[in-house]
Amino acid sequence: MPSLRNVAAPYWAEFIGTLLLTTIGLGITAQNLTSPTTRRTEALSSSLAWGLAATIGIWASSHVSGGHINPAVTLSRTLFKGDPCRRALCYISSQTLGALTGAFLVWLNFAAPLAALKHKEGSLHPAALAFVTSNDTWYGLVNEVTASFIFVLSVYAITDNSSEAKGLAPLAIGLALTAASLAVSSPLAVAVNPARDFGPRVFAALVYGFDVFADRSFYFWVPLVGPVVGGMLGAFVYEWLVKRDAEYQHALEEGA
Repeated sequence: MPSLRNVAAPYWAEFIGTLLLTTIGLGITAQNLTSPTTRRTEALSSSLAWGLAATIGIWASSHVSGGHINPAVTLSRTLFKGDPCRRALCYISSQTLGALTGAFLVWLNFAAPLAALKHKEGSLHPAALAFVTSNDTWYGLVNEVTASFIFVLSVYAITDNSSEAKGLAPLAIGLALTAASLAVSSPLAVAVNPARDFGPRVFAALVYGFDVFADRSFYFWVPLVGPVVGGMLGAFVYEWLVKRDAEYQHALEEGA
């Protein structure tokens, strides 16, 4: 009979993987926010950091849990791969808690320079932008859906059993995240991962005030909904269009 430790292992893996993702990604965001010398390279450094963060997070967790570290990936697999709903709920909870803990670790390292940022009374504390995404609602939603479509479609293509990139999946997925981020977003405008925004947003609310949820006309729902919609579209396109056509072409080549 499996022990509690055995049963909990995949959920701990998702927690740790997402913690690594957010600690590294939010860390570079905090550096860009507090250091004026990095502003010129902000978009490139942030996108590269999030890609490397995803690579490390997936490498740390993929052999135990599959390395989802993203609710959009987890939910798409539940719909298109038949993963159990209960496991999806546990994964998403673990991912969100991992992201919140990652935000706490970043705050421990940057609390002083973040606190030194000038704050105008009645506005969102600028330090909160180290932890949350912020954009115009419509453009933010378009960004999230588009970037998540690109990213999740890439994840499915890279991890397919017939993919030549499968052996280097964590690195390839990290590069896909970097590419999606560079293509359609500014460093603070895209999440591509509901846990990456919601967990740190809860932490930022506790430290800098609950107006992080009301900011930009309650923008907080955009990085929750956008990645899920884009992820589902990306999974659908790969599973029902690209993969099926590829299987048919392989059958033709083999003379079936």
